[in-house]
Amino acid sequence: MPKISPQEWFKSPLGQYLLTLEYDYINPVVMDTFGFYAIQMGNFDIDFLDQSRIQNKFSLNSNHADLMTSNDALPFDEASVDLLIAPHILEQMVEPYELLKEIHRVLMPEGRLIITGFNPASLWGLKRLLSFDIDYPWNTKFISLSKIKEWLPIVGLEMAEGKMGCYVPPIQQVSWLKKIHAIEKLGDRWWPMLGGFYFLVIQKRVHGMTTIKPSWKKKLIKAPVYSAQKSRTFKVK
Repeated sequence: MPKISPQEWFKSPLGQYLLTLEYDYINPVVMDTFGFYAIQMGNFDIDFLDQSRIQNKFSLNSNHADLMTSNDALPFDEASVDLLIAPHILEQMVEPYELLKEIHRVLMPEGRLIITGFNPASLWGLKRLLSFDIDYPWNTKFISLSKIKEWLPIVGLEMAEGKMGCYVPPIQQVSWLKKIHAIEKLGDRWWPMLGGFYFLVIQKRVHGMTTIKPSWKKKLIKAPVYSAQKSRTFKVK
């Protein structure tokens, strides 16, 4: 059985390095997104919504979650969520395509979905291919960017923005990560498609419709779920 869970791995030096890069990519989009409801999925000790201007923010399925539920059936009304962040969630799903359909259902027209995923066409993907490591993340599916692009129009979503990041090899030594950090800028310029993760901003397009925002009094949650204590805010160091 795996010895390291996703939550434990993301607390490691390499996991923290990755999350810091992803936060830097995600934060500008979060700050530029408006609406009534924002959701963050995933068990991360980092708040990707800490700079969001959206008033109603919820953490889903974390140790400090506001809501605990199944990722296969999100407990939200149809067309009720303005922003949903799902970092490294698809690759952990048995049926990632079904999750995209469920996300499409709950997003408002023109609502935004932000996802990140491990890129199989990278040094990270090469390690997964050659490694017998059964721990996270090497025991998950690395979904290719082309596969994501293939799924999106089928479920009614459209990619608005995308880029790669984390060009360093997957090593855990903090000293080496600091020494080779400069490779990030070189990677963006010389081999932009070989980053360890991809970052995508996706929108729900409903052609021919006028976007109508929900009433402030409209309930977001459609079914009773377990409500945990209010999420704590975690800062990226």
